[in-house]
Amino acid sequence: MFDADLICIDGTIDVDSDTAATFVAATAVARSGTTGAAVIDIGAGGTPADGIVAVLIIPALTSTSDYLTATVQTSDAVGFGSDVHEVVKFDVAAVTLGRILASECGSILTVVARFATDKRYVRAVVTPTKGTGDGSFSTLKVYLEPTAFKVL
Repeated sequence: MFDADLICIDGTIDVDSDTAATFVAATAVARSGTTGAAVIDIGAGGTPADGIVAVLIIPALTSTSDYLTATVQTSDAVGFGSDVHEVVKFDVAAVTLGRILASECGSILTVVARFATDKRYVRAVVTPTKGTGDGSFSTLKVYLEPTAFKVL
């Protein structure tokens, strides 16, 4: 049912304002050698009713005015095209929904969000924006975890 690793973005390159132009959202299940991003095929029918967890890990941040827009999208088409649904907007303080401010974070940040979908394909989309720092969010990773944090 699931891709082997469920890794949307594998940390292949530093995600920063210098690489932002080349960090295009994945449109294929084959992992990009340039960005480390891939579309995840979760199978026909989407997630179970209780959903799946998306995890964003940023290994290093600085206290600047830089920020990262990070979302998870779903679609029934592997290329995403016009059938795109945004199901997660990662944030820390919910003050800036869909944006992670470098000033909100310490040295390592993990953000977790559960979502449910009836769509087959999932991808992560990240866009760094340079403020007063270097615009770097390091070798961040985004992956899916089907069994995390279930409540009985």
